[in-house]
Formats: sequence, structure tokens, C-alpha cells
Amino acid sequence: MLFEGIILCPAYVRWGHSQGIHNIYKGVCLDFYMQKRDLYNDKQLFASWKIRHQEEGEEGLTPQNSNILYKYISDMEIGQNVAKGSKKGSRSFRRLNSLRIRLSWIFRNLQERKIEDILRIKEKQIVEFFHEMLSGKLKNQRGESYKSTATYVKVFKAFWHWHQKISRKQGKIIEDITEDLDTKEEQPKFVFLSKENLDLIIPYFAVDDQLIIKFCFDTLIRAPTELQSLKVKNIFEKEGAVWLNVPAEITKTGEERNLNFLFCGDELLKYIKRKNLKPDDYLFDFSPEVFNNKIQKVAKQIWGEKLSDPRAGDLFKNITLYDLRHSGAIHLRVLAKKSGKISLDAIRQRGGWKDFDMLNYYTKFIGIDGDINKNDLLIEEDKTKLEKEISNLHISNKAISKLLTHTINYVQNKLGGKLKQELAEQLFLITEGKLKPIEENEK
Repeated sequence: MLFEGIILCPAYVRWGHSQGIHNIYKGVCLDFYMQKRDLYNDKQLFASWKIRHQEEGEEGLTPQNSNILYKYISDMEIGQNVAKGSKKGSRSFRRLNSLRIRLSWIFRNLQERKIEDILRIKEKQIVEFFHEMLSGKLKNQRGESYKSTATYVKVFKAFWHWHQKISRKQGKIIEDITEDLDTKEEQPKFVFLSKENLDLIIPYFAVDDQLIIKFCFDTLIRAPTELQSLKVKNIFEKEGAVWLNVPAEITKTGEERNLNFLFCGDELLKYIKRKNLKPDDYLFDFSPEVFNNKIQKVAKQIWGEKLSDPRAGDLFKNITLYDLRHSGAIHLRVLAKKSGKISLDAIRQRGGWKDFDMLNYYTKFIGIDGDINKNDLLIEEDKTKLEKEISNLHISNKAISKLLTHTINYVQNKLGGKLKQELAEQLFLITEGKLKPIEENEK
């Protein structure tokens, strides 16, 4: 076993629940409650913003827009007045920082269009604004078109629905000016590494870095947030295999998942032993920016300016650890197609997707056509019914054959000569299913 001993609580029978698993290390019981690691110091950044905002307001915004921004973000911090259909509860510090930065940008750009109070904006004004952003008329600081217009649209829609909810509590009805805004997102571009390409790039890295790359490809983990929030106690052995528990507290969807290692389980155990890691230690501790720079440098050295795949849409040299999640998923999707033994549900659960949208995208990526074997559509009840019908048909054919045999015997007994022989031959052909059409001159 990985540790000196494991206590299995009754809940371990439902082993998908991490609360039922407790690792023992030198007599200390360690529960599995975890928190997502703050890799980008988001908590401190948010706290500093609140202090700065209270003292100075939001830079570049009118007092009205600055105040409404602060009220909205404060409500999202505690999960108050969340719009219907939106996820309930407080937002993470990373999400709060993302919301305030994007909304502040939207408000500033609208102020340039003489909209001093965001709450007085008209439907046509907001529709035209996002249309210009989507069409490329509105550029970013680098003079490029925005690639994530839908993300900004969703942020503004959530803000406006919050405004509607607050107004409704005050007895005022506010029109939904965001109803016609398009939230459809383009499929993401990414770098695709086949298993062969992965094996090609691995030797350029030190042993520990090789493991990180294999780990991401193997588990489809989200890097760096989920990856670097994992602890040693999330690794366990089950029925001779090495498994990973991804606690709900560190996942994007808030759902726990468990999965077995396919490529690097044994290497991971050796790594833990070599590093002398304790159960509550983080499994990996490195700078994601530095690592991404390293893997991009190697990719450029191997492939130069080459496109990873036309369907993926990005150059090899732009690879990040997150691209290994896409690549690993496609690898499993290809295996599922070839073997017919890998469940798409298992791949979806392994990657932590709530639906099949991304797997459908990968299906298009690998060029699977619409060919379906009709036999695969028959459920067991249909098969049983069909088998019975076939069996009854065999019985019916046997009865007909028996009747024809008696007829042949009768003809042979009553008729003589050539006529008897010809009729007997015709009846025999009937029983064998080989009767040929009788020509007119033979009748």
C-alpha cells in the first residue's frame, strides 16, 4: 500500500465519496477535505482591490458606474441576489477578480460612447457594442480582434439579471436588454499532441518533468488549478492499480471524480517515494508559467512554426499543460472508436465534463462518420422477439417440408412412369427451395 495503513469508513462502500477514505500516516488520521490552491494570489489581489476601491473608487469609471460595480461584486462575494439560472453560492476569488476586470472594461468602453450610468443603457446600445466586438470592429490593445466575446456577453448578462432582481425586490420592473445577445462560443483552438508526439517530446525533460507531462495526458486533469491542488493523499491503490481521487473542492464543476492511471501509475509511486512526500504534501510544486515556457521552447525546437493539426488550429510552439488535457481526451476517444470497449461516459467522467459537448467536438475532430451497425440498435427485448420469430419460422418450414414429403410419397404411389418422376422431382425442388420457373412449353 501507499501508506502504512488505510482506515475504511462505512462510506467507503460508496468509494466515490472521499469523506469515506482516511489515510493513516504514523498514527495520524488525515481526512480528505481540501481547498483549491491559490496559485495566482487571487485572495490577496481581491482584498487589495476592495481597499483601494473604498478609498479611491474604480479607476477610469464614473462614480455611478464605480459604485454599481462594487455593489455587484460584493453581492457575488457572498452569493447574494444571484440571478435565476446562475450557479448559487459565493464566487471564488479568481472568479471575482475576473468579473470585476471584465465589467470594468465594458463600463469604460461604454463610457466612451457617452453612457455615464450603466443602468441607463438602452438595448440597441448594448447590442451594437457586442456586435462590434464580435465582428472585429472593436480591437484590443494589440490591435487584434477579441477571441472571447461570448465570455464578456455572459458576464454582462449575469450583471444585468442581478440588476433586474434587485429592482424587482424594490417593486420596479426592468426590461431584459440582454435577451438577444449571442452567447454562443466558438470551439477553442488548441495544440494537439498525439501519443507518438508525446513520446517524442518526453526525452527532452528531466524525470520529474516527464512525470508531470504524462500525468496531465493520462488523467485529463485541468492544469494548473486542479493539478497543483492535488495532494499525495489523493493517490491510492485499489485492486493492484494506482488511482487518483480529484476532490470536489478543487474541481471546476464541484463534482468529485476517481480514475485509474493508464500510463504513469508506477512512475508516480516511485516519484512519491523518491521525494519522501507525506500524505498532506502537494503532489506537484512548480511554476506553471516557467513550465509552459519550457515545453513551448522544446516544441519550437522540434516542430518550428508547424501547425499541430488543422482541426486543432494552433501551432506546436504554443503548447501549454492544458493542451495535454485535450490531447489525452482525443487519444482515449480514438481508442474508444477502435476497440469499442471504452465507454464515452467513462471518458466524460474522467475529464470532469458535465455534458458531452467537448466529447462531441472530439468526435468531429477524429473524423468519425455516421455509420451505425443496425444490429447495435437492437435492445435485448428486440433480439429475443426476433429470435422467437426466426425459431417459429423454422418450425413452420419443417411442417411444410413434412407435408410435401407426404405428397411426394402419395404421387409416387398413385402415378407411374415419366409423369410420376417429373412431379416428384418438382416437389423435391420445392422442399429444397430450388424450384425454377416452368417455361410455357413445359406446362
